[in-house]
Amino acid sequence: MRSHHLRQKPKSEEERFAQRIQQVKNTYLIGADEKNLAPRITAKSWIIVDSQSGDVLYSFNENQKREIASITKIMTFYVVLNMCRTMNVQTNNTYAEVSFQASSVGGTTADLLKGDVVSIEDLFYGLMLPSGNDAAMALAENFGIYAMYQNKIKGKNPLIYFIQEMNNKARELRMSQTTYANPHGLNNKNNVSSAYDVAKLCNQLLKDEFFRKVVNTKVHFSTIQDEEGFTRDVIWENTNKLLYQGFKGIKTGNTSVAGPCLASYYQTANRSFTIVILGCRNQEDRWSETMQLLQWCLSQIQ
Repeated sequence: MRSHHLRQKPKSEEERFAQRIQQVKNTYLIGADEKNLAPRITAKSWIIVDSQSGDVLYSFNENQKREIASITKIMTFYVVLNMCRTMNVQTNNTYAEVSFQASSVGGTTADLLKGDVVSIEDLFYGLMLPSGNDAAMALAENFGIYAMYQNKIKGKNPLIYFIQEMNNKARELRMSQTTYANPHGLNNKNNVSSAYDVAKLCNQLLKDEFFRKVVNTKVHFSTIQDEEGFTRDVIWENTNKLLYQGFKGIKTGNTSVAGPCLASYYQTANRSFTIVILGCRNQEDRWSETMQLLQWCLSQIQ
């Protein structure tokens, strides 16, 4: 008689995530002597901020200037969103054309092609979910034209004026450690910020319902028209895997200089926290270290 072994059903991503959270709890929240010590993590700088009040709860090297990779795209989103609100743009039925320059940017991509016509709303998703550098450039080029007209400037490169607007917004928000040099976050020694400044920008945008919806989306479907008039369907998956158990997303980042980065929003019935970690050892550490900091923070304020 043959014996039959029952094969376990593979765990879902949500179940694996919950298991990791429990492992973090078991590892980092034991022992009264260690309870008050911040966990040792690989991130070069980090911060935990109350999302509602803006109060800094805990931090490490929070004002250190660093390259921030695709965390840059949060400001790109903010600038475009403000321009849309100022001009009363209906983002779901207003379209932008993708240039050759935008389609040719390296790094993470939304798979946009020269001549593609994409709604502004879809470009927001292409910017934040697959972290499309092409989507960032398409938004910056098209809305840079508006920045030129707004300031009555005659020029040939709207991208320059969009980046100027990014820096104007940084000054308005008193992001004193921040300078932007591009809209996507690819390596550039002049494209820098700090964990504190990033958290400040995140909290500003978290007031906006549309932003919260976009960054908390796991998958987005879009139909794009190409330069020949044909359409194709695209699927964008969020690079942020921390979208469970109270985490509501914001943005990932990773370059050879900046290292793996993550800005996160965590919400409970009573409290909400913005957590920013910059310069982790590897990409997987972003998730576990954010959870470690959260669990430690919760243990301190209970």
